[in-house]
Amino acid sequence: MSGNGAAASYGDLLVTSIVMLAVVCVVAFVVVKVIGRFLATGRVRGAHLLDVIARVPLEPRRSLYVVEVAGKTLLVGTSEMGLSVLSELDAGEVRARAVPRQSFGELVRAAWTRRKAPVATSAPAPGEPPAGGEGA
Repeated sequence: MSGNGAAASYGDLLVTSIVMLAVVCVVAFVVVKVIGRFLATGRVRGAHLLDVIARVPLEPRRSLYVVEVAGKTLLVGTSEMGLSVLSELDAGEVRARAVPRQSFGELVRAAWTRRKAPVATSAPAPGEPPAGGEGA
């Protein structure tokens, strides 16, 4: 009789764990959506003051950044010593050479459509000989 009670308690524990996991997932989803909207509206209200156009890593702790700040386009270097503005760049030239980056959502969507696209197979139709011929 005690084995039956233990099995029921393990089942109850499993159901409780699944329900709690679902509740945590729903709460996390709602929090991310609410905080995401708040941050997005804050960024729009802030007039989008800073944008990283490009980054080129030089060494593990050194990189070059092209940033747009308050209408100016700057070349900024980073190192162990901090940040240094190296030069102001021509914004029109930078925009002409900049390659548009895809968002994470666009990359996932493109990968999903490639995955779902029908793959052309070289299998012969019923009644046709194989592609290599009959003597192969």
